[in-house]
Amino acid sequence: MLPKLDGLSLLRRLRDEKNLVPVLILSAKASVDDRVKGLQAGGDDYLTKPFAFSELLARLQALVRRATHTAEPTKLSTGDLTIDLLTRQVTRGGQKIELQSREFALLELLLRHPGRAVTKTMILEHLWDYSFDPQTNVVDVLVHRLRAKVDKDFPLKLIQTIRGVGYVLKPA
Repeated sequence: MLPKLDGLSLLRRLRDEKNLVPVLILSAKASVDDRVKGLQAGGDDYLTKPFAFSELLARLQALVRRATHTAEPTKLSTGDLTIDLLTRQVTRGGQKIELQSREFALLELLLRHPGRAVTKTMILEHLWDYSFDPQTNVVDVLVHRLRAKVDKDFPLKLIQTIRGVGYVLKPA
């Protein structure tokens, strides 16, 4: 539905010219036939509207990984805080921290965006996939629980609130 040339024709032209740029098709057309046509035209992935921002982000990260042939890290860290994505172990200052699954997922999300604001909506989409009313305090409760485990015994508090925006993990 682009002006002058539809997206699939543009995609075919790119592929005919041996252009290997990764392509994620975002479309309101959701039938199986439409998705198959998009992928057969040269699309690397296909996402239908409406979509969760967290899914879009994950699909873009996967496209970049495949295009650059870089492996996903198995450990994320900032300062003395480290999470191992394979063993699901969390340590800070050499101390092991036990986290529940949603606490772990929130910490992973914050570590993947160090120093950048993570909104409550992003957290809701990532952890609950729109299952909750955005006005709920479930995010605040989860952040409180995570802070109690990650920041409580340490003078430097890593998880900060940005009023009216969300939360940020301040790199140490």
